[in-house]
Amino acid sequence: MSSISDLHHKLYRLYERYVGEPDSTKDVYGYWVFIVGYVVAIAGVATFIAGYAAEVNAYGIIRASGVIAATGLALCLFGIVLMLPVRKRGIQASGVGLVIAFIGVGFFGWAYPYNWRNLGTDYSVQVILVYTLGIGIIAGVTALVPVLTGRKGMFVTEEGETEEPPILTGDALEGAQFAVFRDENGDWKWHVLHLEALAESNESAVTRPKATEGIERVQSQISSAGLMELTTSAFRLYEDRDGSWQWTLARDDGSVVGTCAGEFSERDGAEESVSFLKDRGPAADVIEIEGAAFTYAEERDQWYWQLVDDERAPLAAGEDGYGTQERAEQAARTFAEQFDQARLLDIEHVGAELYKQNGDWTWRFVDDQDTALAACTDEFDARRDAEEAAGALLSTLDSASVTVAGEPTYERYQTGEQWRWRLVDKAEHIVAQSPAASETEADAAHETDTFGEHARNADVVEIDDAEYEIYPAPDRELTYDEDDSLPATASEGSTLVSTDGGTTTADGEADADATDGPDWNWRLVTEDRDVIAASTERHRDTETATEAIERVRDQASEADLIEFDEAAFQVYEADSGEWRWRLIDEDGNVLADSGAEHTSRGEAAEAMMTLKEQAPDAELLEIETAAFELFVNEDDEWGWRLIDEAGKLVAEDPETHPTRGAAREAMNRLLEHLNSDVRTMDEAIFQTYASEDWHWRFVLPSGETVAVAGDTAATRDELVDTLPDVRESAASAQAYTIGDVTVQLYENGDWSFRLLDRDRNEIADATGTYAKREAVLATVDTLTANAADAPIFTIEDAAIRLTDEDGWSWELVDRERTVFASSTDTASSRDELYSQVETVRQLAPMAGRVDFDVASFELVADEDDRWQWRLIDEDGRTVATGSEMHESSESAREALENVRELIEAASILEIDSVSFELHTADDEDGETDGWVWRLVDEFGSTMAESTQTYESRTDAREAMNDVKAEAPEGWITFTE
Repeated sequence: MSSISDLHHKLYRLYERYVGEPDSTKDVYGYWVFIVGYVVAIAGVATFIAGYAAEVNAYGIIRASGVIAATGLALCLFGIVLMLPVRKRGIQASGVGLVIAFIGVGFFGWAYPYNWRNLGTDYSVQVILVYTLGIGIIAGVTALVPVLTGRKGMFVTEEGETEEPPILTGDALEGAQFAVFRDENGDWKWHVLHLEALAESNESAVTRPKATEGIERVQSQISSAGLMELTTSAFRLYEDRDGSWQWTLARDDGSVVGTCAGEFSERDGAEESVSFLKDRGPAADVIEIEGAAFTYAEERDQWYWQLVDDERAPLAAGEDGYGTQERAEQAARTFAEQFDQARLLDIEHVGAELYKQNGDWTWRFVDDQDTALAACTDEFDARRDAEEAAGALLSTLDSASVTVAGEPTYERYQTGEQWRWRLVDKAEHIVAQSPAASETEADAAHETDTFGEHARNADVVEIDDAEYEIYPAPDRELTYDEDDSLPATASEGSTLVSTDGGTTTADGEADADATDGPDWNWRLVTEDRDVIAASTERHRDTETATEAIERVRDQASEADLIEFDEAAFQVYEADSGEWRWRLIDEDGNVLADSGAEHTSRGEAAEAMMTLKEQAPDAELLEIETAAFELFVNEDDEWGWRLIDEAGKLVAEDPETHPTRGAAREAMNRLLEHLNSDVRTMDEAIFQTYASEDWHWRFVLPSGETVAVAGDTAATRDELVDTLPDVRESAASAQAYTIGDVTVQLYENGDWSFRLLDRDRNEIADATGTYAKREAVLATVDTLTANAADAPIFTIEDAAIRLTDEDGWSWELVDRERTVFASSTDTASSRDELYSQVETVRQLAPMAGRVDFDVASFELVADEDDRWQWRLIDEDGRTVATGSEMHESSESAREALENVRELIEAASILEIDSVSFELHTADDEDGETDGWVWRLVDEFGSTMAESTQTYESRTDAREAMNDVKAEAPEGWITFTE
């Protein structure tokens, strides 16, 4: 209220300084409304010019400048209406026009540009009509009505200039004069002059018209004023402007020392209140409090309790009102019991609260302001189980990764000593995962990186039983030391047998045709990715690899089965038609060969027999066609190989087997799928396959499976339809290493977060939402950074919650955070608040009920620590309050003793019309210093008072009679 009054005064001062003396309040406000409208209109024009010059969005500039300028025009016209002498009805009509004009402005702001002219639905005519109607009403009030009617129907009658007498001095002034002048605050006050100053106004007026209005009110009522002579203190009964009755207690000098605590609808009620005060007040005790006490007060039919100390300073107050005083007393006793046992929620950053819900236990995270951050989505049979779950989560939360729902994510996680990963798409579906556990996190990261790099361009392939795959051979790597000594298997210049149809010389140089271009391998795989057979030699191109596959088909279809346990001699016909021999071990390694060619089988056999004497246990094998060999290695593992009629290795088993039978079954699988299709695999593939439902696996050209489907599909077509999402997710996903818990941010209008376990099951969900992603991230950072030190607690019945909002304070709450009571004052620090809480803990259990007698006085302090008295009846209701404030309780107590005497001696006066009061005046020492008078209206408000103190009652009464006789006809003079 004071700020509004200050603004009011400033506007008046500025108007008087730069314009002149205002005739009324609306002159001042009209002028400033006009100025504001002018500035707003200029701003609208400036906005249009600036936007046009900057070549920004034309529609936006026109809409903004139109709204601003149209608003300014309406305000300008309305300001003119206020400055003109328009009657109240005219101002009201202009106000209606201003509202309509503003509606038109808002209508334009909504309609332009998408519902204007040729864009959308055209509302341009309606907008212009509404705005024009509003402006027309304002303009019509100010100009059109007088012009069209020829009457001043909207204007007040112009005031003529009053003749002011010349400045009078001495006894030239026979009649009374009201001299209006400015006080130290610049407001208007007045004196009544008759040969000398006899009376003055009690209050100041902001404007001349207000001052004149007050003088005219005095002139109209002073002649009928009666006389009330105060020789002692008195109770003054009066009827207020709203028809209610009140009373005040005044000293014999007219100063008010007490008032009734409420209003009375009937005069009898006010009289009964006065009688109660006269009967009980003089002997009423002052309430004394030892340590602390609970007090009770009724406000708006509700009873409230408060805990106060022995200085009557409030320590705590109940939050709710109660229908009866008994219920308020019970609430106070409950508070005392609970506060003494209540846990202090001293949470520095975050904490975990255990609580019961639906009969089971659960937990939630709260921050230092006791605001719930997240709540557990699970329930537990026992409190210990909930506590263990919360503790386990807190211990791992500091290392939790933060992911974002709706963004594709690779999640790498550890299971035991091994690592796995999964790919989550925008819809939070697991669309891919690791095919098997990896030994290290780096291996898992390699799989995700490889999958993400190749998934977008991978073909979709379905293998029917088995297929030959021709794929780029990996880079060659040395698997032995260059210094290793190898056994000689042939003399220099002899030809070594290549395993896949090619040949190499003894010095290790391959045929030129074999080294041109990239190298290729082949393998025969089933739909389960079991490799049946594979090349052991690289091929220069896919055509050569295909020819090698055809050679395998031809040779295997005619091959016989040869079995041997140890080394064997072979006699075979070379491609040139010459005959050769060689000695091989059980693994197929060439131990020795003929080193020369022979013209016949017999010649080759004769040469071989010379060496056979050195290896008598070696079997003799004669090869006339291609053959399968079953052999056992030094580890007693069995395998097979296919050699042609020239003894060259065409294909071999990629694996070994524990028994001869298993090796033979593996060989038979080759024969079963010998004629499978051939496919070149130079890029990774999505291989689809059925196993009850449909699945896919992601296979690299090397044959390594790096990913498998995260979910299945009922049909192959459904499975293929999911692959575009898999490709996009794999290529764009961010990778995170997650532990036992992950924090996931998600957006659903606003931002929130949830906690997920390693299997993506929800552990907890946030209890609130956040407008921006940065805000929820800040909360998550606080939670994860302080989780390790977070306390775990339980609120049994109540807890003391500390808050820091414009100072430290406390509240007593239950586990549902219902506030029962709170501190009545704030502390400057947490430590100071701790001290206040301990004080309440000590005093509340011993605090008793304040026992009120039939009537009792109590001394109370306001928020500024100023004291006053009040009288309370036996039910704790306030009957009367002191009007004067005191600096301390001691001075208030001393003043109360004087009030007792005033009450006992006071008479009862009823004010029902304007009256003169004649009473004594005291000096600074409290001694009688003379007589004064004042004029009060029927509501007890002072209208005027004497300007001086008179020595005798007779002098004061004569001065009062002079004012009463001369003031009604007095004229008004203004002076600066």
